[in-house]
Amino acid sequence: MTQPVSIPNMLKELILGNYSLTLMVIAILALATLLLFQLASTKKIGVVFEKSFASLYIFISPFLTQTPFNYLHFVNLQDPEGGILKLLPYFFYPWVLLILFSRIKAFGSNFIDLFAKVLLVNPFFLLYTLLPSLSTLWSLVPEETLRAGLAFSGFTAFGFYLAAQYKWDNLSRFWRWGYTALALASFILKPPGAGDFVGLTQSKNSLGGVLALCTAFWYLHYSQGAKTNKERWISLGMMLFSFYLVRANKSGSALVITIILIIAVSSLSFLKKLSFQWAFTAIICFLVVSIIMTVFVLDNLEDIIVGGLGKDLTLTGRTEFWPQLIHAVNQRPWFGYGYNGFFQQDKLGSATPAYFIYTPNGFQPKNPHNGAIGILLAFGWPGLILMMISLLLNLAYAVRYLSRSTVEEAGMPICFLVSIIMSNITEAYIVTTGNAWLSYVMLTVRLAIDNASNTSNSSSNPPRRSVARNVH
Repeated sequence: MTQPVSIPNMLKELILGNYSLTLMVIAILALATLLLFQLASTKKIGVVFEKSFASLYIFISPFLTQTPFNYLHFVNLQDPEGGILKLLPYFFYPWVLLILFSRIKAFGSNFIDLFAKVLLVNPFFLLYTLLPSLSTLWSLVPEETLRAGLAFSGFTAFGFYLAAQYKWDNLSRFWRWGYTALALASFILKPPGAGDFVGLTQSKNSLGGVLALCTAFWYLHYSQGAKTNKERWISLGMMLFSFYLVRANKSGSALVITIILIIAVSSLSFLKKLSFQWAFTAIICFLVVSIIMTVFVLDNLEDIIVGGLGKDLTLTGRTEFWPQLIHAVNQRPWFGYGYNGFFQQDKLGSATPAYFIYTPNGFQPKNPHNGAIGILLAFGWPGLILMMISLLLNLAYAVRYLSRSTVEEAGMPICFLVSIIMSNITEAYIVTTGNAWLSYVMLTVRLAIDNASNTSNSSSNPPRRSVARNVH
């Protein structure tokens, strides 16, 4: 029985197997690149191209399974095998830089100033971003870690660029519509069926996290940002559609996070009225209570999960191998095993401690299923300390920004921080080159720049002293 030939393989054989057709394709691409380069040199058109790329970058950030988007992700650089299409990022992103050259050039003149602001306000974040590549020095698989570190650095650099180029009003649109496009494409191309709804992503939890944020962002825009009745109705419709997909996704953790985000958004107007100290304290207490309730619900209330949340016992099995992973961390507490260096059972076999980690029913995990443990395994305690300090600083800056801006703009980083913290209880998204890390990069850079700018403005405009006048 003949095996079906995939469309990418058919195109590859058609183009590469015909010398004349190959030259024709190259010529067409060269002419199109030249035309786009000339058009992008005009500021308005360049901005349109750049915004389109930003939405596309957010759209593909969770790593999609649909061709051609799966070949555009930086994660392809981690795998040297898989054919010529896996090399597409080596051509696509330099091509984007070429098209947006005029925009990149203008950004370059301000890069040192912007980088200095991030370094001054959140140096722990920048130090953390060096660890994936540096961990090549102590990784169990140096070549694997080096490739993964380079992919991580490139992925991070584009997130830094977009966050430095645009303020929260534009960034909120990129995220809102990028995630909505992913939800719509998943619904159309791979609609919900009898099983779990994974859409264009690799897992239901991955899609569920995106849908939870999409629901929260549209609710935030509906309640705080919409300026016309038409805009409010569109926001309400998108919010309800996203929430419907959350239910169809059948991920209990996604539903819990969605409810927590809706509560957080509903509380923003109240938090805005509080002083910084009380607002920050309230956010910390809210997160602590949310974490406790999430773990309690997902791990203990099986009847609620099966009956009310859609049958997703998220913590089942995780608590059985987490102690084993902590034991592995204690073997190398200062450096860890390198980025992507621990779960290498397929390549190293018994040479990696991950080979001996099993649950009683024989399940062998391929990732830690917890963000903190994932960081410990990759970089040791120094890496986790850097991330925790960076996270606390971001929470403080987000709360401070709430008192200085509109609720919608300030609500974006708060929603992201809440989502990142909650989702990394049962998954290790913060350690992967995906949408959770991209959102963390962008909110960190934007908050750092805004905070540094506000601080410099306030210091350069000190309050005037009142001059006492002599009364005769």
